[in-house]
Amino acid sequence: MTLQDTQAQERRGGGPENADGNAPAPTENSIEIELKLAGPSDVLESLWGSTIAPKTKTVGRRLISTYYDTSDFRLRRRGFTLRVRQDENDFVQTVKVENGAAQSVMQRGEWSTPTDGPAPDLTKLGDAELLDKIGLIVAGELQPIFTTDVTRQTKKYRVNRRGVGRAHVEAALDTGEIRCEGKREAISEIELELLTGSIVALQKEAARIHHASPLQFQPLSKAERGFALALGDHLKGQKSKLPNLTPEASVEKGLASVLNNCMGHWLANHAAVLDGRDTEGVHQMRVALRRMRSALTIFKSILPVEDYEWLQSEAKSLIGNLGGVRDWDVFVDELLQPVIEARPEDANLIILRDAVDEERRLAQERARSALRSPAYLRFVLELGAWLEGRGWRRAGTQTSLDRRLVDLADEVLRKRHKQAVKLGRNFDALPDEALHRLRISLKKLRYATEFFVSLYGKGRTDTYLIALRQLQDDLGHLNDVAVAETRLRDVCGRHADSNAGALQAAFGTVIGWHSHTLAQVRPRIAQDWLEFTRTKTFWEQKDVRV
Repeated sequence: MTLQDTQAQERRGGGPENADGNAPAPTENSIEIELKLAGPSDVLESLWGSTIAPKTKTVGRRLISTYYDTSDFRLRRRGFTLRVRQDENDFVQTVKVENGAAQSVMQRGEWSTPTDGPAPDLTKLGDAELLDKIGLIVAGELQPIFTTDVTRQTKKYRVNRRGVGRAHVEAALDTGEIRCEGKREAISEIELELLTGSIVALQKEAARIHHASPLQFQPLSKAERGFALALGDHLKGQKSKLPNLTPEASVEKGLASVLNNCMGHWLANHAAVLDGRDTEGVHQMRVALRRMRSALTIFKSILPVEDYEWLQSEAKSLIGNLGGVRDWDVFVDELLQPVIEARPEDANLIILRDAVDEERRLAQERARSALRSPAYLRFVLELGAWLEGRGWRRAGTQTSLDRRLVDLADEVLRKRHKQAVKLGRNFDALPDEALHRLRISLKKLRYATEFFVSLYGKGRTDTYLIALRQLQDDLGHLNDVAVAETRLRDVCGRHADSNAGALQAAFGTVIGWHSHTLAQVRPRIAQDWLEFTRTKTFWEQKDVRV
């Protein structure tokens, strides 16, 4: 990833007009705003003593928290976690709920109440609406799932960052472990919680700490890590949740919502990419970053030029670090494996699979290294501060920001649809290069349609989106074969001194197999194109908005 100059970094997050510095303080039954950084315990201890308010008194205590759920994990399936925490002789139960990808990635809903002992008692929550959302839990159904045993050191202090406001922060250094039926996982992290003040100032404080000694972003709560340990689950890729916008929304509302949605989608897959066992994690992170680049293009005219270029460059670089993993995942799962299953006696295919598995392993390590790098966390923190601080307001385009979003959506969708139709003329005769350009155009059109779909009324866009997605998926398969051919040539070149003949033979078998398949599906793709061009464009209909 690229490194930005210091002056540009200080500008991101905007000036006083971008952050009022008076965000309401979270309450016991409100929103918890926190950011977690992970690293080796000795590094964290050093930061704690030298960098994080070193003159502020530290309070230390041991916290033992037991997490509860029903035998069928009903709370977890509904998006809730329930714990009872013991702090010396006091017990407090806490219910937390995720707010979803469209919300700030640092915010969770939290409700805490004292209890008489280590067992939870939901009736003490005293919030009828919350209890209704949790649903019926019969007495005795709740059982302990796992325990966290943490030594926590805390200190409270104030930060004042010029241009982005003040913040009252509670820092916590947690070291300990998660335990579940003999299984253990270490905990070593610093958590910054906003008590009062500016979220941007909190993010800038995290960036300052990170600059002193590079750490790693930790998006997973202790609860998420504990359930993964208890269930033996590997972390899975997460698909996007579409922005929820209304026809009355302004362009600024749309910009903030769409970019937060893209960032939430991307960070929701961070842990799955590091875990590496679900190939969908890399795919979804790449999709999220591509969606973000597409969104930046949509709103380009109202963004500061240097910010636009910075965001595009960082996202492109990260996509590049993930690209090798995705290409090899697609090749193995969708292109190579079907041929092996059809030709199990072909030893050359097994030799190719072994070579490709090594390529995939190296690509996965490059991707994980990118997500562990100081540059990656710096980008996460800077982008978060820029979004919270409404950094785009520096461009002096308030009139454009106040404009109705639906009018911009009409223009964007009309332009992108027209461009795609133009690129697809004489579809049956288009060469591969032209089909690739059409695929990219359709992808941008799909992203824009999904960003703005909620503006046009429920169900009004379904037919158009179905036709668009089908066509894009079919053209994507053509591209996968083309990419695989390029990747295979590279593999054969790197392994020319060993098994060269077997690899070349397997290369010909796989590409020949799928070339024959593509020849059979091209007529179907042509029909999909025809269906798409005949589908009515919903944004031209004057009666569709609600």
